[in-house]
Amino acid sequence: MSKRPAALVAENGSTLPTKRLKLEQRDRTPAKAQDVLSSRHLQQLLSFQQDAGLLKNGIQSLKMFLESIARSEDESAKSTRLAILKEYLDRYKPRADGDEQNIYLSDVMQTWSFAGQSNNDSLLSAVPAVLALLLKTISTLIDFRDYGIRLCKTALQQAQLKLISRSLASPKSKEYIISPCLRLLTEVVSFDGGALAKLLYARRDLTFNNRDLVRNLGLRRALSGDPEEDRRKPSVRYNTLRYILANFRYQDQDAKSDILGQSNLVRAIFEDIKQDSTENIVETINVVRKHIILDGALPRSSKSRLLTDRNLGRLATLYSFEESSALPLDQVESVQVLTHRFLLSVCTSTEAGILVPQSGWYPPGIEKENVEPDKSPEADLIDLGLDSIEWYAKFRDKVPVRNTILSNFAQNLRPYANTMQSELLLKIFDAAPELVADYFFRKKNFTFDPKLTATWMGYCAFLFSSVQLPVLKFGGRKEGFGRTPPPVSVVIESILPQPLNQKALSRCLNQNACLVTFFTVRLLTVSFHKLQSVLSSFGSAPDEEKVLWVEASTQLRKEFCRRCPKMKDIILAYRRTSEENALQREAVTRLLATYYKIIPQVALEERFDVSIALASSLRRFEGGYALNEDSGLRLLELEHLLLIAEHSPIMRWWQKPESLGLSPFITILKILVDAPHEAPLGQIRKLLHSIVCEQNMLQQITAESSLDALLVSLRKHDEWTPSRTTFEFVDNAMSSYVKKSVKYHDDLEFLVDTRGADGSEPDHPISLLHMTLMEQWPIWASSDKKDIQSIAEWLARYLTYSVHIGEAPRTISIIRGNLVEASDDGSYRKALKQQNQSGFKKASAALVSATPAEGSLDPKSLAVEPATPAEDDEPNIGEPPAEDPEHNGLTRWMQKDIDEAVVDGDVGELIMCLCSEHPDIRKQAFIGIQKLHAKASTNAERQQIYVLLGELVETARDIIDTRRSPSFIGAFASRALLIVADPLHTLYPKMNRFLNKGPLWTVEKVPSYWVDKILLQPPDEDDAHYKEVEWLLDFLIDGLRTSEDMSTYRVRNVFERFLSLYCSPFLPRVIKKKTIDLVFRATCVEGSTTLITRSGIISWIEAQLSLKDTNNVMLKRLVKRLFATSDWTRVEAWSGGMSEKIAHITES
Repeated sequence: MSKRPAALVAENGSTLPTKRLKLEQRDRTPAKAQDVLSSRHLQQLLSFQQDAGLLKNGIQSLKMFLESIARSEDESAKSTRLAILKEYLDRYKPRADGDEQNIYLSDVMQTWSFAGQSNNDSLLSAVPAVLALLLKTISTLIDFRDYGIRLCKTALQQAQLKLISRSLASPKSKEYIISPCLRLLTEVVSFDGGALAKLLYARRDLTFNNRDLVRNLGLRRALSGDPEEDRRKPSVRYNTLRYILANFRYQDQDAKSDILGQSNLVRAIFEDIKQDSTENIVETINVVRKHIILDGALPRSSKSRLLTDRNLGRLATLYSFEESSALPLDQVESVQVLTHRFLLSVCTSTEAGILVPQSGWYPPGIEKENVEPDKSPEADLIDLGLDSIEWYAKFRDKVPVRNTILSNFAQNLRPYANTMQSELLLKIFDAAPELVADYFFRKKNFTFDPKLTATWMGYCAFLFSSVQLPVLKFGGRKEGFGRTPPPVSVVIESILPQPLNQKALSRCLNQNACLVTFFTVRLLTVSFHKLQSVLSSFGSAPDEEKVLWVEASTQLRKEFCRRCPKMKDIILAYRRTSEENALQREAVTRLLATYYKIIPQVALEERFDVSIALASSLRRFEGGYALNEDSGLRLLELEHLLLIAEHSPIMRWWQKPESLGLSPFITILKILVDAPHEAPLGQIRKLLHSIVCEQNMLQQITAESSLDALLVSLRKHDEWTPSRTTFEFVDNAMSSYVKKSVKYHDDLEFLVDTRGADGSEPDHPISLLHMTLMEQWPIWASSDKKDIQSIAEWLARYLTYSVHIGEAPRTISIIRGNLVEASDDGSYRKALKQQNQSGFKKASAALVSATPAEGSLDPKSLAVEPATPAEDDEPNIGEPPAEDPEHNGLTRWMQKDIDEAVVDGDVGELIMCLCSEHPDIRKQAFIGIQKLHAKASTNAERQQIYVLLGELVETARDIIDTRRSPSFIGAFASRALLIVADPLHTLYPKMNRFLNKGPLWTVEKVPSYWVDKILLQPPDEDDAHYKEVEWLLDFLIDGLRTSEDMSTYRVRNVFERFLSLYCSPFLPRVIKKKTIDLVFRATCVEGSTTLITRSGIISWIEAQLSLKDTNNVMLKRLVKRLFATSDWTRVEAWSGGMSEKIAHITES
């Protein structure tokens, strides 16, 4: 056989190729879409042929046809096209619906298979794209549901799934092949509310290949800057993410748990999420929150796989989310706010999967070692205290935590750079207090060196807020105090964290930048207050476990002193602060006062002459108190200096400095006298009160303060104004008393022995200042000083006011006589005598003339009326209020918000309708309260209102059908609503304890319960006892409207309790008055006979009149009322002579 020639020559002389040419696969027919005219026409266009161009022409025609349906605004044209589509889909209806191997739209599926066999990329991309568009078009049409289900099942057959899997694994450059298949899978899993989601995930080896999805999540495209363009041409990552999120929406809990178990896939979702578009970020966060975090059926362990510290850190990068495109500003902010809310919810809720219950300041495992002490004989040999606990001093630089995910995540946050990150970290600390110490132990890379930068100021603000976090009850334990206190090294990080060491704080205080010093001072102040709260908490440990807690308090105080700046640095900062800078000067003086109050051992290490600073501050007020923008700060500064002076051992209150004409005490007294009533001077008044108590200069026995009497007597009134000489006279008298107080005790005893004064009896107290005034007056009256007349007038006023508050009248009368005798000038004698003659009338007029404000002196509290008949002696209580015939309370509450209706009393009127005598009114009120109860349940801030209304509903449920609710139940519930709506109310804690007792109330025991809790138990606030008693009387008076109510009060001994309370010598007059009002109300509801025969009311009134009670007129009228309203025949038979006793009382 001969060899082939090297080259063949064509006829035209050109050389022919020696090898067979490779045929190029070209479409025979160019692709050109056609308008679909009918279902038959559409079927012809999509019928399978070997010509790829014709096939693509048909696919493009279908795509254009589906797009025309979506874009059509003409309903008739749209209906026509939908009819064509439905008729076309009907042509491919399978013969047997149960056959899973039936291929729906066989021509299209054959075209898809042909594209895969021939490697026609354009056709391989077009077919799944048009199928996804078809599913999207019919997904909202109920008539096309069956067609969509068949199409989805066909797409999930093995042949099609292989094509899909092959397309998903295509090279990265072929995005146009990958994205259509992702869109198709997304439509399949979402169709009909996820009807085929389970079937899709069952074939996850082809539909949910982990490797392909992770890779595709990384195929992102740079954003163009035009949101519409980015939405029209989404990246592969966007389509992949939508497919995964669709599975999160529609898969069951097992499938979602399996997906979340693929750590590399979950990690890829959040990787570089900051580079995604706004729409993509918002959808991701919303789907994860709603379908993962809030899915109660999903196990907690599965959620924790999603919320790793790495993924949380990626989400935290969205705090600095910014788009280079021209997006509206509110969209950029919405991403930050949405991210912030999401992180807040997942980091502070145990249901989210990452917050683990912990024990606060107790490290893990410590509570197990918190056992009872060893009581064996060997254990009593040596008590080493906290040193005997091996682990107690172990947590110096590192502490184990249970919330390791949050611990690692917190280290990546930048609280100094973003307020939202700062808030998030603080919320994490509040939810998991164990992380506070862990955070500062690990955060070594940021120091507190003073630099006036935005970063330093942000970090300072974060530290300030972290110190302000609430003190943990029981140190974080849930069942009360343990035997062992939490480690001091852990607790101190919540009070004064490691960055705030002594060196750094001292440098901050010595900076020239005022802002740095001010921030540091405020930070130290809140740290001191936190220390005080923690020490108070430690001090409340039970006595049997208190030894170790006291030792821990000592160690905590020492550790705090080791970290806080020395006293000399604070003093230097105070001296360097300009007097014009009122804000910073007030802050520094507050810090100085805090040193003296909380850690006096450190404060007294340096000598600080507060008298100089106090004199300078008082000098500003010599011209009187003026209300201006700096007056409040100056007044606070003065309060702090006074507190320092109170604790300072070198302070001399009655020594006149050179810069002041009066002593510091009298200067402060003058400020109080000259200040307007709206000035907030309550704290300064308390300080003066403590000073006079310490010196025993003014008596403290009477209910009304003797200091108040002194202050009111010096106030300007009518035509009289205190002169400077008057204050000098008072100053001189007080200085004399301080120097020789024993002498004035002897003078009082001599006055009692020789003149028959009553100052030595306990019921007739007397202030020793009167003795000093009596001694000093002759000297001043005979001098040539000006304005002596003003002193005489003041002396008369002060003596009269002293009698008003209850001081010994006979002794004061003798003192007044001595003052008159020592007056050579007739005008002085006339002033004293004239005031003495007018007596109580002028005093009452002077005391009632002022209108006090909060924290200021209340002259009305000193006005004690004489025991003579007057119009005000008539009780304010008449017949019980009649039932409103209109019953407007049934509907008035509906027109307002719940809070407003409660405050305005509309809800109280509705509740009182339960006490109506008409059954239909009671039922309407019951239904209204039920509606209000349901309305209150929608707001967490109204939880107490919701609980109270719920208990009222349960209590009234079995009563209203047969009888009216007791009036005292309605009165109590309406008043209790006002208490639970105001957390600052004095009875708020007691009311919550009552509501927590059970789901309903024992009706008959309600009055006696509150009588016991208020009269026999101490108040939750120190000065609130009489306020609680006054509230109780108002409630009982309002609740006493029927004879049935009277019967309940009698059985529960309500009247006996208050008649006994009335005998207290310190009881305010307003409470005595309301006690009599309660008895008057009882006489209006057929209770007079009961009061006489069972409570001994007549003998009680007789005893009070014999003691010369100030309410004697009211008591006599009460006797007449009892006589007029009682069953006198029964009373006479019971007593055998009561009429003579009553006649004697009324005639006396």
